[in-house]
Amino acid sequence: MKTTKHFITAILLLLVTFSYAQDYAYVNADSGLTVRERPDIAASKLGKLMYNEAVEVVEETNVKLVVIDQGNKISGEWVKIKMNGYQDLKGYVFNGFLSKNKLAKIVNIKLAEADIHIKNLAIYNDDDLLDLTTNNSLNIGIHVKNTPGKKTIEVKNNNYKSVKILQRYQNTLNITGEDLRCDLSEWKQYQSEWKPIKKINKTRFQTLTYTEADAKQFVPISIEDLKAIVTEKCGEDWSKRIDKISNINQFPINVDTNQVFLKFILTDFDDNVTEKTITFTVPKHEK
Repeated sequence: MKTTKHFITAILLLLVTFSYAQDYAYVNADSGLTVRERPDIAASKLGKLMYNEAVEVVEETNVKLVVIDQGNKISGEWVKIKMNGYQDLKGYVFNGFLSKNKLAKIVNIKLAEADIHIKNLAIYNDDDLLDLTTNNSLNIGIHVKNTPGKKTIEVKNNNYKSVKILQRYQNTLNITGEDLRCDLSEWKQYQSEWKPIKKINKTRFQTLTYTEADAKQFVPISIEDLKAIVTEKCGEDWSKRIDKISNINQFPINVDTNQVFLKFILTDFDDNVTEKTITFTVPKHEK
């Protein structure tokens, strides 16, 4: 009986140890999270964790803390963490800026007098800092499964008098067949009107989403003109595929949103106005 009790105790200890080892969290503070020597805001700094960096939570302190972040009250407590990659380096952080789930990377865009952070948007080369300080336009390739709709935009380190953000989208035509496609995106395009995106507060915005009806909007075209351009650009075999169609909403023709645009209208304190445009492009091979 004694041996059995010892065995059960050992198993329970192993389970507790394993659960601690799996207790990871991710930093969700955009500007990073300070690690301190003690659970105290005045304690010495040991380092700083980056956004989305993983840490192991090894101890809860029950030392409560409330902070104000951009006008929002965030409640939590100090927890002891072990920094990823350092065997014995431990410290304390405020868990109000920790998330149980791994977060999407932030798209960072540098303006002359502000930093733009776009959250939860999957792009190519997302480790790069994108620069709009000298250029007035920027093209970003995005993954088709993570469109720019309903994304949070934060304006950080803002030294502009005002920031206004507008959005519009572009639709193009293509014809599909098996694993091939006849791309007509350079022939004609439909572009929506510029609309202001939702302003959540002084520094935070949310991009617009588009309906299925929006994605099918297109400019008026003649079917005969369409058949002629298909023959010219893709050949007679492709033209035969659309021989019996009467409108552009019939298979195998597709109307797709291939680009979404954001326009930043920036006014400085001398009332000089600058416009910067970001184009989000869906790669053709992913459609």
